Amino acid sequence: MKTTTLWCNPRHRSSQLCMMIVLFIQCWTRMMALSSSPSPQHVNSASSSTRDTLFPNSKPVDQSDLDCLVRQTGQPNPASAAIGIPSTCLCRHGFPQAFAMDPLPKATGRMNSGLLKLTCPLLVRAIDTLEDEGFMEDLNKKLADSNRLQDCAIAAHNSHSSVRQELLDRTDVDAIRNRLGDRGTDAFLKSGVAGASAGAIADAKCLHAWLADYMFRGAISDEGDDRHEMGEAILNMLNDRGVDISGIETCSDSCDPSSRTVPTPPVPRNKQRLKPDKEKARIRRKKESKS
Repeated sequence: MKTTTLWCNPRHRSSQLCMMIVLFIQCWTRMMALSSSPSPQHVNSASSSTRDTLFPNSKPVDQSDLDCLVRQTGQPNPASAAIGIPSTCLCRHGFPQAFAMDPLPKATGRMNSGLLKLTCPLLVRAIDTLEDEGFMEDLNKKLADSNRLQDCAIAAHNSHSSVRQELLDRTDVDAIRNRLGDRGTDAFLKSGVAGASAGAIADAKCLHAWLADYMFRGAISDEGDDRHEMGEAILNMLNDRGVDISGIETCSDSCDPSSRTVPTPPVPRNKQRLKPDKEKARIRRKKESKS
């Protein structure tokens, strides 16, 4: 009886309607937020490469690694070529920071000149900044003057070339030869880090690839003559800028496939677009050395 009296009272009826409207709006807002949150991205494992990873200090990828790769890059295609991750994880959150790639994944048929891909968004952006600040030129100068850096570069190039040739069978090589011809196929098979020419020591070419190589090979060659000095040079520059290779406390959302936050992967860089400036720099250095 009391409830009926309150509901019949215009004042109480108005306040109750307001409360009902507020509750409805709150529920609707929550439902819309949930529906607009990105669902975890998954890559179909059937479309991923079936090659074994032969890269030093690597282990095969699993479904969670592939999902992480899609989250890190915002692209499904790299996951179809990924075959391995470093056996030694340097990330404090336990996510892979670099991947070994199939040089000729059957899912896409696209040739990958580089065998390794740095994927940790935090480190990719940090390396982008290093390249923008001209560290590539500084490293190339050190490379030209240091026998130890040159030995490290040559060893890395030889390792990449050896793994690439072991990964590809005769059918793969024939397919590449149909595209590139004999000379191009020979160059492709013998290329080193980031697809660099065999034995190249004049140009580091890609800091991202060298840091990825350190994550694989540096973990088992960090003492004496086997130290990965190219990777250490990049690490030192990152440390000078306060970048921790293990990541930060809040960076896991960029890699966690189960996260409901909207990812913001780094924008892929077109290395070929930067090539003319690098060529101009080489010409300038040659002129300066002759003067």
